[in-house]
Amino acid sequence: MARKKGGLAARRTSVREYRDVCWVSAEGTTERDYLGMAAFKGAPVSVRFPKNTHPNRHNPAAVLKRFEKALRENDFRAGDEAWLVVDVDEWSEAELAELLAWEASDARHHLAVSNPKFELFLVMHFEKGNGCTTPEKVDAVLKKHWPRYAKRVSPTQFPTKQVTEAVANAKAKRAGCKAALPAPGMTDAHLLVERLLAPGGGE
Repeated sequence: MARKKGGLAARRTSVREYRDVCWVSAEGTTERDYLGMAAFKGAPVSVRFPKNTHPNRHNPAAVLKRFEKALRENDFRAGDEAWLVVDVDEWSEAELAELLAWEASDARHHLAVSNPKFELFLVMHFEKGNGCTTPEKVDAVLKKHWPRYAKRVSPTQFPTKQVTEAVANAKAKRAGCKAALPAPGMTDAHLLVERLLAPGGGE
C-alpha cells in the first residue's frame, strides 16, 4: 500500500471500471421501456437516453441535430456507440438520407429504422409480422396477440428467449431487402437489440 509523507498510509480510492455505453435517441416511451427490460440486464454495454432528443413531429434532420448536441454535452467516449431509433412514418428517402450519411461518417454511429414503426418489432415477438406494412396493420396484429398493450412495456414483458425469436424474425425478413433502409413491413430494431443481448442469451 502506498504511503504518504510521515508514514501514514494513503487511502485507496476505488475506481469503477468504465462500461461502454449505447447512447440511444428513441422516439417514445415504448422504445425506452423495451430497451430497459430485464432481458437486457446482463448486456455487455449500458444504455442511456439523452434528454429531449426527439422533438415532436420534427423532421429527421432536427432529430439528428438534437442528438449530436446531446452527444457533445455528454461523455461520448471512444468505445461508446450512438444509436438513432426512428420510424419511417411519412418521411421520404431524401429526408432520411441525412441519417444514412451520419451513420456512414463514424463506425460508432448506428441506425435502427422501423418501417412503418417500432411496434412492428414487438409483433415479431409473436410472429413474423407478414403484411404489417402500415401503422394500422401493425396495431391490429399487435392487439390480437397483446390485447392490453397501451404504449408501455413492463420490465418482464418479454423473456430473453422471446426476444431472440423476434431478432431472428426481423433478420429473416430484412434479408430480402438489400436497401440501406428497410422496406415496408421490415425493421432494423434487431440490430440494437442483438447488441444488448448478453452472450449466450436465450439458451
